[in-house]
Amino acid sequence: MISDGYASTLKRLITFTQAKFISLADIVGYDVSYVNKWSNGTKLPSSRYVERINEEMGNYFAELIVKQKKEEKFYKTFPISCEVKDLGFEISQYLCAAYRSTLHQNHATKVKENRPSIQVITGHHDTSAFLADLLQKGVQNLENDGELLILGEFCTLYQAGFWKYFDSIQLSSVKLTIRVGLDMDKLEQNPEYVQHLYKMINRFLDFDFVFYDFCDIQNANLIILRGAFAVQYAMSNNPPRFTMCTYIFDESTVWDIYEKFSFTGTEKEPLISVSSSLGMDEMGYRTAFYAANSFFFFLTNGFEFLLPHEVFESIIREVSPEQAFSVQRLCVTWEEIVNAAEIEFITTTSSLMRYLETGYIYLTDVEYSLTAEERKEHIQTVLETMQINPHIVIGVLPSFGGDSTYKGENVSFYSNYKTGFLKKNKKYIHNQASPFYLIVNRRLHSIFLKYFQGLKNLNVYHQYTLEQLNQKYDQYKPLIERTLSLK
Repeated sequence: MISDGYASTLKRLITFTQAKFISLADIVGYDVSYVNKWSNGTKLPSSRYVERINEEMGNYFAELIVKQKKEEKFYKTFPISCEVKDLGFEISQYLCAAYRSTLHQNHATKVKENRPSIQVITGHHDTSAFLADLLQKGVQNLENDGELLILGEFCTLYQAGFWKYFDSIQLSSVKLTIRVGLDMDKLEQNPEYVQHLYKMINRFLDFDFVFYDFCDIQNANLIILRGAFAVQYAMSNNPPRFTMCTYIFDESTVWDIYEKFSFTGTEKEPLISVSSSLGMDEMGYRTAFYAANSFFFFLTNGFEFLLPHEVFESIIREVSPEQAFSVQRLCVTWEEIVNAAEIEFITTTSSLMRYLETGYIYLTDVEYSLTAEERKEHIQTVLETMQINPHIVIGVLPSFGGDSTYKGENVSFYSNYKTGFLKKNKKYIHNQASPFYLIVNRRLHSIFLKYFQGLKNLNVYHQYTLEQLNQKYDQYKPLIERTLSLK
């Protein structure tokens, strides 16, 4: 069978059948950008999946040809015999032949050019500097949403200084999903790693981190920026340090590596995943979360609980009908269930001051700023609800963790003692990054819960009774009144 190159063959079939790129993408299960690159010659399908891809496209093209009654014209246009019994199979074989022809041509071209497609860097200093520069330039130059696949372990990479490489990266439009391994044994044995993990999530609000069980990937040592580069690295122990890396930048090789090691398959369930919304429908996550009798909250984004009923009504008037229904459901849930439950709150003085100054809260999927009068009423509602429900406990951290570099947290932790989630302060997200982290794994949720509850053991933590809160309110009422009056 005589065949042209893969790109030209695919493009001829698309043109002849008038197939749409988006339909082909759905058929083969790839993004439409992949199919576009296959047809314009900038990329080839992975050798691992090409036979399946060609088979599915061949059957689809055959269906279109029969449907459009173009069989006779097809056999005159393409080098396929009209006596074939299975047109879809023959088209797939035609595509496979074109694929082999292109691989042969590409190999001959690379041999002729004698241009290497890999680079090896050795030594701790040179390797670290190279990785920092590579990641910063690669991520910063993303034109579309990106995915960074890290087949390594978070805690070990933290010890090696890896996460500092991201400090100067600014994302304003595109999203970056970072998939990385997590060793829960290390987290459980050393709470400092949980603190490092929380601080990193808090520092990089514009990134979406998805964590996986490290046991599945512990021998890979790969860093892959989808469609851009792949790096395999070596590390020394005690302390962990990068000692060598192999940088691969040939596009087809990078895609092939990515497709072989991608975490996106259903066989790898995340420990922590991202979500753009928790939902408030009858079967939504948030509804199920609040169907409990006891809760623990570490709040850094104001104080959106124990709100006056009038605040809910004010929010409902400002949002869409769909959002209004969600807020109404949340109002009923909190007033009838949550406010009567056992609740332990921990918040920070910086969070409370920000709330008093701005009134900003992020409630369900709605951003809202309470007026000065609403904030005053909120304070009274909190005190009145605690009078009715003695099982509500409030504690304050003057400075979370006692860290001299403390600049305020923007990620809150919510738990019903069975499951939990983290919520970013949406006000400080600069792109379309997801505001929620769902802690899917129960063991990991227990580790997080133990860590945040452990903050009560800090010397700077203070838990207040209702009588003490009333005294504090009376003591600081002039300051609160002046703060609320700020414009």
